[in-house]
Amino acid sequence: MEETSVVIVGAGPSGLVLGALLGRMNVKVVILEKELEVCEDPRGIVVNGDAVRISYQVGIGDELTKKIGSDLGSLNFHRGNFRTKPFMAFNILPDWAGQSVSQNIAQFQPNYEREIRNLLRTIPSCSLRIGCEVLNRVEKDNVTEIEYLTPEGDRKWIRTSWLVGADGKRGVVRKKFLEPEGIKQVDAVWPYVGTWVAINLEVDLPTPETHPDFPLWDLGYTPEEVHAAFWPKGFHFCNDPVRPAVSGRFGPKHTRFWRHEYSIGMEEEPKDCVSDFWDHFLPWMVLPGSQFSNKFRGTTISYPRDCIKVLRCRPFRFATKVVNRWFHNTTMLIGDAAHVFPPFGGQGIATGIRDAQALSWRLAILGRLQNTPISVRERILTGWSQERRHAWEIATLATKMNGSIVNQSTFWSGLFFRFCMRVLWAIPGVAKWRTQMTFRDKLAYNGQSCPDGFFLEENGGGRKIGQAWLANTTDAAVPPQLSDEVIFRDLSRLSILVLVRTSVDIPSKSVLGDVLRISGIPVEVLGEENITYLDISKHGVPVSGKNDQIWRPCSTNELEAKGIQPILGYNKSAIHNNLPFSARFVILRPDFFIHSIAGDLDSLRRNLGRVKQYFMSS
Repeated sequence: MEETSVVIVGAGPSGLVLGALLGRMNVKVVILEKELEVCEDPRGIVVNGDAVRISYQVGIGDELTKKIGSDLGSLNFHRGNFRTKPFMAFNILPDWAGQSVSQNIAQFQPNYEREIRNLLRTIPSCSLRIGCEVLNRVEKDNVTEIEYLTPEGDRKWIRTSWLVGADGKRGVVRKKFLEPEGIKQVDAVWPYVGTWVAINLEVDLPTPETHPDFPLWDLGYTPEEVHAAFWPKGFHFCNDPVRPAVSGRFGPKHTRFWRHEYSIGMEEEPKDCVSDFWDHFLPWMVLPGSQFSNKFRGTTISYPRDCIKVLRCRPFRFATKVVNRWFHNTTMLIGDAAHVFPPFGGQGIATGIRDAQALSWRLAILGRLQNTPISVRERILTGWSQERRHAWEIATLATKMNGSIVNQSTFWSGLFFRFCMRVLWAIPGVAKWRTQMTFRDKLAYNGQSCPDGFFLEENGGGRKIGQAWLANTTDAAVPPQLSDEVIFRDLSRLSILVLVRTSVDIPSKSVLGDVLRISGIPVEVLGEENITYLDISKHGVPVSGKNDQIWRPCSTNELEAKGIQPILGYNKSAIHNNLPFSARFVILRPDFFIHSIAGDLDSLRRNLGRVKQYFMSS
């Protein structure tokens, strides 16, 4: 019987990300996908927050804005439709989260999946098998045997240490294998149920040749300018009292895809969704002629309907649910198999990607540690599930905020809210401050919600480390790199970041090596090669032969001189800005979270002792 370390069922974004990360960690993984081709229906359209950062870790970061999508740009809240002036708008192009890469990509999901599939072909330890339907699961001691049907109709078995369900909310892993164990999706922090009609559009450009009677040609408009006038940039949350809607561009820059979703409330699903959609949406495509010129005053101008192609139009029953338990023995759930979201938060794909990253390095470590007691395995997976549940709740509350504004139906309270927002947004600086507060990374784990989580809250753990561009101080020929590439160069192990403010802060390699050896932490968890030195002094610290490589943050001017255009709002101090001044040694997890912070070697030894205890003590 064939054997592998991990079997992933489902090749959607979360399953592919998990497979790619495990493959980069040299973990043998097989992904079984029922469908033969990538689904061309772009379901989720946003990759946001640190899911963008994780995409770089996977290895497709450069493709995000070249082949997969483009920056979302802004979030706009309107009364009625997106033709009205927004009463609240957020500019999300700047780097509010301090991660040095975009925070919101309006992506074309089929391209996202294709790029990872292409990447998997270059990873020897990862095998993607399409057209394979999972049929059965048999658990035996610490291994699981999976039966699946090949595209040729053959039944095969594969033995694995870990089975991960990434096969969606109706997937076989939860529905068939785990629901009999009592695992199911349930209501949680915000029980929401609603039916929305979801439409994907592909918009063509009218031209003087195809539409010679279109009136804007007489004003000198180009086809691209016509498109810009009728299909506004950004994403739009529309508080229509009858049909609340979410609408906006998505996909790569050279494409013209548009997503529109509208609520049908408690009404029955329309018998003809396409006809119902046009009745709802066509008025949005009509503009007063006076908007363009006084010569068209008293007339209206419509975008040619034959330039709007409906790719998908169907009702969806949306809900907010999460599993009551994320794993059973060695079978676990990620992505839509574990949780579902309504349409006005853009959190579904991103949360699944985070699930995958947080699980990947834990599985890699567990796979390398020999004879791990079941109690340790349970503690590690329980900590993972508690952290993911807490992160899901934070994402759900962000979704709830958008949803409460879009679905606001009480006239007077809605009027008062919109009035207050207009007043606030009129005050200089308020919009920027409010945007920064909304889109900075607020996720932090704590001992109350995650008692088994892998972090030391009392020692500064549980928050994410920022990211900046770094330059090598000892080799000017090395080009600047994003700090995640430098610090987390081994995705399967923990890292130690040494913050250097003076030459005294640079311990020799032998000193830190001795600390690690005395701590008793196995190299499968953390080794000497996982230590990085970061010079955050004002004028640079001489290396003095103690270490051969020290890195320092790059300024915007330095990056531009090297031909690198940093993101708007780039902050070279993003890594250490939110760390205490006394911080000297930071133990980091591969998912960007801080395990603990130490101000001296003695504190570091104690923190390392807690790491060993977590992974080794039953």
